Amino acid sequence: MKTVVLALVIIGLVAVGLPTAHALHYKVYSTKVTYWEAWQQCIANGGNLASIETATQNNAVHKAIKKTGRDGQWWLSGTDLGLEGSWIWLSRNEPVGTPYGYLNYAAGEPNNMSNAGEHYLVMRGDGAWNDIPCDSPAFYVCEFYSL
Repeated sequence: MKTVVLALVIIGLVAVGLPTAHALHYKVYSTKVTYWEAWQQCIANGGNLASIETATQNNAVHKAIKKTGRDGQWWLSGTDLGLEGSWIWLSRNEPVGTPYGYLNYAAGEPNNMSNAGEHYLVMRGDGAWNDIPCDSPAFYVCEFYSL
């Protein structure tokens, strides 16, 4: 009996210590920068460039973007620079669409249309995702975990 209680206490403590989707929050920055500048700024501010795994997260980011009143594109951490068509969330080193299967590409995207190569994801003003070159200026979204 004592072993069962001890195991439950340990499991509870571990679960409390793990970040949850509720502990995740986003901050949008209305300064246009390149992808790698956005990446560095998020880290310098104690976060990471945003990675979106669920519709709830996508809606939270989109809502934060709409509050700025700015039109444009917003950097996310998605890239297929390593292998064309194999998108990963660089901030989490996980394939885009895992673990929940959520994708929100705009119709016909990602399409790698630019001669410079479109290897980085942005969220458009409608909340859908698009691929653009890394040196295109865009606003950016950082994610932070609350403790």
